[in-house]
Amino acid sequence: MYRVYGTTKSHPSEADWELLLETADPVTATVLAHESEGTFWRRLTEDGVIVLDRV
Repeated sequence: MYRVYGTTKSHPSEADWELLLETADPVTATVLAHESEGTFWRRLTEDGVIVLDRV
């Protein structure tokens, strides 16, 4: 399962990340991870492991 998190903090702690999307589709998750509207950073995880950090 892919999860995309976002934060508005420039130097976030682990508690600052909010879940934006949970999906089984890697393409949808990757596209959303690279968008920046409404967030400062985005993070993509796959099965709990960080794949892209601070995109």
